[in-house]
Amino acid sequence: MPFTPFHLGAALVVKPGLSKHFSLITFGIAQIAMDIEPGIGMLTGAEVLHGPSHTFVASLAIALLVMLVAPGICNFLVRHWNKEVTHYRMPWLVEAFPVSRAAVIAGAFFGTFSHVFLDSLMHYDIRPFSPFSDANPLFGLITHDGVYQFCAIAGLLGGITWLAMKSINRDI
Repeated sequence: MPFTPFHLGAALVVKPGLSKHFSLITFGIAQIAMDIEPGIGMLTGAEVLHGPSHTFVASLAIALLVMLVAPGICNFLVRHWNKEVTHYRMPWLVEAFPVSRAAVIAGAFFGTFSHVFLDSLMHYDIRPFSPFSDANPLFGLITHDGVYQFCAIAGLLGGITWLAMKSINRDI
């Protein structure tokens, strides 16, 4: 399913450890960018939904494009987030502003690479190593539902860990 929120679990599990050096917003933008092709494929009735965009080679290019658009979006959203959490007397939830270049780069590349990896586990039409190989050695290593369960659990644990670390350190 295009634009699934389950991929966010992969980001939430790394966010506590990388803190201000990883942008969740950029990761989310990368997820949307990666699923434009399958979304169009679903709307047009294409036989193959996960084509060239779902390769590790193309994910490099998509990450670079995401890095161009993400800073403006991230800074707008983080500025709004910080204003809201401050207004509601939760300044411990304030995020680093402006979003660093390193955070954008990490979010973009982890977003696109993890997307190809996770989708390769459950979609038969993905050729993650194309143009070098048409094989998908990742397909079926984990069940479709298993991938979703892993992402949901990772997201829950990562989110709880992030909130706990923010609360304890008040500086992450």
